[in-house]
Amino acid sequence: MKNETIILLAPLKDYREHKLCKYAPYWGFGHPFWLYDYEPLKRIFSRVIVYDYIERLPEKGFKEINEELVELVKIEKPKYIIWPSVNYEFLESTFDKIRELGTKIIGLFFDDEFRFDKYSKYWIPHLDFCVTNCEEVLEKYKKLGAKVIHVFVCHNFPLDVNWGNIQYKYDVSFVGSRNIERLRYIREIRKRKINIHLFGRGWNLRGWIPFEEMLKIFQTSKINLNFSGTKENKKGWKGRMLEVVNAGGFLLTEFRPGIEKFFEIDKEIVCFKNANEMVEKITYYLNHEEERKRIAQAGWKKGITTYTPLHMYSKIFKAIENSSSIEKRNNEFPLETINMPKEIRRIPSYYYLNWGNVFLIANNKGFWKDAFSISLFYDPSNFQTKIFQFIGSMPFFVRSIILLPYALLLKSLKFLKKILTLFPFPFFVWKVYYKLKAISRGENL
Repeated sequence: MKNETIILLAPLKDYREHKLCKYAPYWGFGHPFWLYDYEPLKRIFSRVIVYDYIERLPEKGFKEINEELVELVKIEKPKYIIWPSVNYEFLESTFDKIRELGTKIIGLFFDDEFRFDKYSKYWIPHLDFCVTNCEEVLEKYKKLGAKVIHVFVCHNFPLDVNWGNIQYKYDVSFVGSRNIERLRYIREIRKRKINIHLFGRGWNLRGWIPFEEMLKIFQTSKINLNFSGTKENKKGWKGRMLEVVNAGGFLLTEFRPGIEKFFEIDKEIVCFKNANEMVEKITYYLNHEEERKRIAQAGWKKGITTYTPLHMYSKIFKAIENSSSIEKRNNEFPLETINMPKEIRRIPSYYYLNWGNVFLIANNKGFWKDAFSISLFYDPSNFQTKIFQFIGSMPFFVRSIILLPYALLLKSLKFLKKILTLFPFPFFVWKVYYKLKAISRGENL
């Protein structure tokens, strides 16, 4: 594949400070796609073209980024497009046009524990290959006729570690955003008077930390916590696991069924199943330094030799090139039958409604018109979209006054979260905050 061209659909920088973020506080990518996807792909293909759709979106709008991608494929004629799926940045019809040009599209779905039935499965007719890290949904993919590849999600950056000279700075640390489930665990740790350092959105006024600093925290923490909870109270695979292990950190992670297939528990990583067990193991390993270091080093060796982005992508493309290793589409389930029911179509409809509102409030080149149009394509009965579409037809100063409360909600979410981090507010206050955040994201379904 060294002589082939591939297009990667991914942002190559963090957009948290972009001007639109004040209207879309959920927008921005901390995931370093340049390390996790771009660099390993460069070692497999002779030419990797990155289409940074996040950069292009404020400049072109949804309609034009879809058209621009099709034109790029016509010019470059890549063998593959790889799409680390996020939301609905591209239309299904765009992928259909690209496949007609002879380019194969590979979709990566790494949240299938809770997204398969509402999101992933509806992309199957528009992709050539689906990649998932969730073993539980493999049969579902196959029954729907998908060519599916199962991998252990390897989002990490392997580091060299001087094991004889590690200078520890923290006893226990956790890097990740604050939510209700994690907060319960953290409060249990603090009840036991254990010193824990928290990094990430919602824990303190600082919020997000740079990627390089995060890796340093993993290396200089005696114990690094990971929680496996996802939406809908399911246990998922977190990229944080391998980020910790491949940086040389000791990993104490919430147990997730199947983890024993990838790491030897209590020899390469350590797991807990509830808050009491977590606290007991924190106490034990803080007092057994040599055993803790031995486990961390064994986990690091397993990680850097087996679970890196290069290993993951090599497995994916080896399976694709050797197509006999992937089950053929099941003719008993024609792909045309995978239609989105109305309750599912409301999800992308609200996604584009939300972006239309962002463009409308920011007065961003009229891109709100296309966003609202796509929203109504998915759900013609979306009354909220029709209302905002009507507001958009008004003179700018009139619609600015009408949209002021909505704009204030979007701009105030960051400030509200900072206030909540200053005091130990009860759980119901945080629930109100997360509900407001969900509404701002178009998730009020």
